[in-house]
Amino acid sequence: MSTAQDYQAAEQLLHRPARPGELVVGDRVRPQWIDGGARFWYSVSDGSGRCGGGRRFVLVDPAAGTREPAFDHARLAAALATASGQPVDPGALPLTAFRPTGNAVEFAALGGYWRCRLDDYTCEPAESTPPGSPLEVPSPDGKLTVARRGHDLWARSLSDGREWALTTDGAPDHQYGTGPAGIADTTLLRRIGLPYLPPAVAWSPDSTRVLTHRTDERGVRRTHPVAARPADGGAPAVPAQRNAHPGDETVPQAELVVLDVVAGTVVRARTEPLPMPQVSPIATKWAWWAEDGSAVYYLARPRGPRTLSLHRLDPATGEVTTVLSESGDTRVEPNQWLYEPPIVRVLADEVLWCSQRDGWGHLYRYDLHTGALLGQVTSGPWTVRQILRVDETERVVYFTATGRVEEDPHHRTVCRAALDGPRFGSGAGFGFSLAFGFGLGSGLGPGSGLGPGSGFGFAELTDDELDHAVTVADGQEYFIDSASTVDTPPVTRVRDWTGRVLVELFG
Repeated sequence: MSTAQDYQAAEQLLHRPARPGELVVGDRVRPQWIDGGARFWYSVSDGSGRCGGGRRFVLVDPAAGTREPAFDHARLAAALATASGQPVDPGALPLTAFRPTGNAVEFAALGGYWRCRLDDYTCEPAESTPPGSPLEVPSPDGKLTVARRGHDLWARSLSDGREWALTTDGAPDHQYGTGPAGIADTTLLRRIGLPYLPPAVAWSPDSTRVLTHRTDERGVRRTHPVAARPADGGAPAVPAQRNAHPGDETVPQAELVVLDVVAGTVVRARTEPLPMPQVSPIATKWAWWAEDGSAVYYLARPRGPRTLSLHRLDPATGEVTTVLSESGDTRVEPNQWLYEPPIVRVLADEVLWCSQRDGWGHLYRYDLHTGALLGQVTSGPWTVRQILRVDETERVVYFTATGRVEEDPHHRTVCRAALDGPRFGSGAGFGFSLAFGFGLGSGLGPGSGLGPGSGFGFAELTDDELDHAVTVADGQEYFIDSASTVDTPPVTRVRDWTGRVLVELFG
């Protein structure tokens, strides 16, 4: 026989689904790097607070091996309640855009932007400018943003609010910083409160220029999707939009341009536009800045031929040169996962390039200046999944690989390999050991002798059967490793590049 309490419990299930964090807590870390990547903070759901919406803010210092609360949650809640005149639940702090600033924290909450000192827990409206809107792309130094306005791009200073146009000749179907119109899901964007996507731009490392593209859809087929339930609630509508179909002669194209936000100049790539049937090449990271800002590199694939090329764009002149090119009998891809970044890394004098030419996805070295093949870096019946870090001084590359766990070929393993090729063994098979007098298994430990003279060609930094999702710190001195399976809860740790655990985050 059902009781009144049973009916009330059932009604709660009908009123709403479980909120994120109510059923699964402590399952992921989204690090927010500070101090150039030396430290980071993250928020984690703990299932407390009203309706299980509680979050804890945690500050991590890998060098010191510490993980601690970013602040006293109860004291900050009381201080914010006093300053705002509104009740604040310490178990469900309504903080967004949170950032530590010395002995204080700044955050958006309750319709304002606040600064709270951590010595006496006094909160007051912050004098500094809060982070920009999701429609703006901030510069690396945090002083400027770029956003769309009509068919053009505009810059804004976060210090004084000054705005100025970066382009002025944008037009319908020929505008700046947009992806193909047929791919944008306007209905979904409206549901998350965005009228459109932020512009496709990539800032130079020194925050003075942006790489973007002018999207040319003037000759693309015009289609007419049916909006059965328009946002305004009126009768069904039949809007028009550009949307190329398979086999169409004309597809959206991306004309690469470099905009100088200080000098106001526009430098256009002196080459043919890039076919852009699906996604912006900047959004997919097929175009990126060199680490020193001296050049732009991008991948291009002629429409039809099974060829992939790497090009260099001079941001001062627009001159384009071809670095290297690969062709094959089947599709030549920079990554076997469609929307993951390409497995390409431009070094000082070399290029690390991923190819499936031997039937598996492996790394090859090319000369950056001549395009000549220098050698194969990895080999074996497994696949490189992502380049994590390259140490050119020690001549070592760190990466994740799939196919090294016999139980599940999709599980990722963190590995490293010598750039100049294997020295004692290729590590091609399972169970490869580093036991050259060190008593080690397939993982690395402190003092493993990682330098060029160590004689090791390949090794696994993680020596288990788990799937390892990796996030590399901004400064690349360490990485966050979250290891799990479909039936094993994640264990998340901070490791250094020998595989040694520095901090246990949770698990």
